[in-house]
Amino acid sequence: SRQRVTQNTGRPDSEMSATKELRFAVGDRVECNVGEWRHGSVVKHWYREPGWPKEKVMPYQVKLDAGPTIYAPQDDDRFIKKVTGILALGKIPVTVLTGFLGAGKTTLLNYILKEQHGKRYAVIENEFGDVAIDNQLLDLAKRETMESITILDNGCLCCTVRDDLVAAIKEIVKAVEERYAKGHPMLDGILIETTGMADPGPIIKTFSMDEVVQRFCKIDGILTVVDCKHFLTQLNRERPDDAVNEPAQQVGFADKLLLNKVDVCDRDLIDETIRSIHEINTFVPIRECSLSTEPGAVPIGELLAIDAFDAAKLITQQSGKDDVDLTKGREEGHGEGHGDSHGGGHGHDDGHECGGCDDAGHGHGDGHGHGHGHSQTKHDTDIKSMVLEMKGNKLDMHKFKQFLNGILEERSQDLYRYKGVLAMQQRNATLMYILQGVHDMPELTFSSEWPEGKPVKTQIVLIGRKLDEAKYQKDFAACASK
Repeated sequence: SRQRVTQNTGRPDSEMSATKELRFAVGDRVECNVGEWRHGSVVKHWYREPGWPKEKVMPYQVKLDAGPTIYAPQDDDRFIKKVTGILALGKIPVTVLTGFLGAGKTTLLNYILKEQHGKRYAVIENEFGDVAIDNQLLDLAKRETMESITILDNGCLCCTVRDDLVAAIKEIVKAVEERYAKGHPMLDGILIETTGMADPGPIIKTFSMDEVVQRFCKIDGILTVVDCKHFLTQLNRERPDDAVNEPAQQVGFADKLLLNKVDVCDRDLIDETIRSIHEINTFVPIRECSLSTEPGAVPIGELLAIDAFDAAKLITQQSGKDDVDLTKGREEGHGEGHGDSHGGGHGHDDGHECGGCDDAGHGHGDGHGHGHGHSQTKHDTDIKSMVLEMKGNKLDMHKFKQFLNGILEERSQDLYRYKGVLAMQQRNATLMYILQGVHDMPELTFSSEWPEGKPVKTQIVLIGRKLDEAKYQKDFAACASK
């Protein structure tokens, strides 16, 4: 049912000029009145609902955190206001760090905690993993201690987790709030070390299940460290037929990848390793590095600011006329371093339904080495990436919903990552939706009417294990609107 909010008695900004200067920029963090105050990010100025006359616009479209896109009918504190406290600076981005034993995670983490690189991160260490933060660093560095959190002299924090990740994150948030109130700089991000866990899905799910964690933090992306010298050996190790290839799985989940130890590998081995990585995850940007000798050459801020799970950013990026292309990311990192007012808040005229899940709350509408010569061998694993595309035609929402739900019901555990920009047929309009998900956790977010002049194209990237590409391509093509 449609969510109702308090009656609006003011004059809608839709009657005013769309050239009026607005208080909040695209990307700003705001609070919106949807019957209760909810946090979100501004994704568009002067938003027009599909089917509205051209002269009718609203000052803001906002993507609610863990919720739908909505609009604000007026640029007024009764409907949309500035966020206060540390949330005014945005949610704390959380990067999940994966990688095999010996890949270089320890070196990276100790560099982040020790050096004066100008960033302030909290590192959450998995006590049962193989990574051990430099004990001498923690024992002897000038620091202050807040419960289980160690604050180092470069402003970074270190926290050891035994079994409760949520409690550790809450403790970090509390420490950051207290320090920020005393004038200390805001934390740049949280880095979670996940040694012994090739599948970060359970960690990502944590962020959707706890209200405090969801309010203050966001998953930024998955950073994987790969040992260039030994990766191919690890990849091709004999396994039982039903066993998951864990090195391939880690690559499959990666949003960015550090290819470490290139200083002890020849160019042929490096190139073959890169080819093997891209056979698994075609789209992941790769940064070659030598963490033991030149850790400072890795741009820490760039690596830990991925925005891979940020639907609001993707909505903003896709609002222009450029062709949809979610596959171009790999070129960046390799080599060079790569109701009208509906009362007092927000809402929509239609209740566009959500595909890919049965939770309408996701939808739109209700206010919501050295080598010796290496052959160019293809290293087969059952983990691959694939692209589904539909150009010039639009998707039928109901058919696509059945298609996606079918995959999730059958293979959600093997569907590691997926994201897409969808052109949906809705009555006489073409609507844009943003899809992203991990395993059985899809999020389908309404963006806007398809931008005028932008080529109509749906593109979906899937990465996973034992995906039946031929079947998915056929079934996806059948999702076209008649």
